[in-house]
Amino acid sequence: MSKVGIYARISRSDNLDFHISIEHQIEGITEYCNSQHFSITKIYKDIGYSGKSFDRPAFKEMLQDIEDGIINTIIVKDLSRFGRNHLEVGKYLEETFLINDVRFIAIDDNYDNQGIIDESAVFKNIFNEMYLKDIRKKIKTTFDFKSKTQLLNSKLGAFYGLRLDENKNFIIDEEPAKVVKRIYDLYIQGVTTKQIAELLNKEHIVSPGQYRYNQYNDKSGLKNRESAWRDCSIYKILTNESYTGKIINRKYIYVKGKRILNPTPDIIENGLPVIIEPSIFQHVQEIRSSRPKKKEKVYCSPFLDKIQCGHCSKSMRYTYSQTMNDFFYCCPKCRTRIYLQDLIKLLKEDISKQLSTIQNKDVKQYKQSHISKLKEDIKRVNLEIRKEFESYAKNKISESAFQGTVKQLMLKKEQLSLEINNQEKTVIHSLGDRLEGMKIDYVLINKLVKEVVVKNTGKRKYDVHINYNFKD
Repeated sequence: MSKVGIYARISRSDNLDFHISIEHQIEGITEYCNSQHFSITKIYKDIGYSGKSFDRPAFKEMLQDIEDGIINTIIVKDLSRFGRNHLEVGKYLEETFLINDVRFIAIDDNYDNQGIIDESAVFKNIFNEMYLKDIRKKIKTTFDFKSKTQLLNSKLGAFYGLRLDENKNFIIDEEPAKVVKRIYDLYIQGVTTKQIAELLNKEHIVSPGQYRYNQYNDKSGLKNRESAWRDCSIYKILTNESYTGKIINRKYIYVKGKRILNPTPDIIENGLPVIIEPSIFQHVQEIRSSRPKKKEKVYCSPFLDKIQCGHCSKSMRYTYSQTMNDFFYCCPKCRTRIYLQDLIKLLKEDISKQLSTIQNKDVKQYKQSHISKLKEDIKRVNLEIRKEFESYAKNKISESAFQGTVKQLMLKKEQLSLEINNQEKTVIHSLGDRLEGMKIDYVLINKLVKEVVVKNTGKRKYDVHINYNFKD
């Protein structure tokens, strides 16, 4: 019994083309199923997905249903709806479906892997892939042409001081344009961006975000307090070269997924009305580069690179909280936080605990081991003295050389014996008594601690794991 699954797909570039719309595909396949007396079990639809990739939700659901035995027949309008990568399509047709005994029908291509097979289907599949590559090439060519001839990626209200007329051309909007010119004049006079923003807010001048809302009902500019002027709003206007009449397309490019400035953007001269003369714009950029940059406060961590986040293993940043009037470590990713005073307290408690576990017998064992080593050294010295006697007796060395060498060896033996005597007579005090009152400061902590892994378990509550240098 055939358990039929209908598969339909449409990409972003297809949505205006009726003959391959989702509804039309399903309608046509349904009519075919009725004529062939097929009972439709399930319909799978992928909307907005390219045929080049097979990473599509409905497609993967269909494959899972095949594996689960829910369907055993797939019907599509044509092979291009199934996919445009001929190698991958061929793998499904010639391997996956045959192994799982799945019947596959592409109506318009007259393809049925268990009935009539059009031998040209494989070539149609290759042509589908070539078509996709051709479309991409045409899109890129069109985009390249537009980038050099007109403004791209702009929206209503993109430029404060410019507006669109009835023919969708940018013209100067006099009132906000005056504000733009005033901003440049104030900055040249030495007023900072923050002071300019405060002045415009005080005078209730309409901000760019509010302007877009008033003119075009665009609420996106009203988020994050953008209804008021801020220093970043002033900065954007002061650095926007479009006010000199230039259209700048492809200002940014992506390299390995990272967005960077494009060193060779597409620039269209005199593409927009001029609000700021190029000489004034350049003068402002020179002033901006000559003004001292605001220095970010950098705090020197007492435990450099030792504090790590227990959630993501990143090094935690050392900074200061004005609200709490305290320094703290914070993970820039997970927001894990531990205050310095809390950390110091935990470290001191754990270090004291670790040191208190060292018993007096450990010191005795160390001393006995050290004495045994000294005695072994005396044995080696005695052996060297004997060898010198033998060499002298066999006339291999002169008397003066013999006496000089033996004298040095005897002196070394005397020093070793003296050290053994001192070690044996030393009164061993309790290590706990000697550690009592020891100052556990930053220096000692840095010497003992290798790393500290921190997890938050509540408000100013932590799960802290300390790795020491003296432990395996």
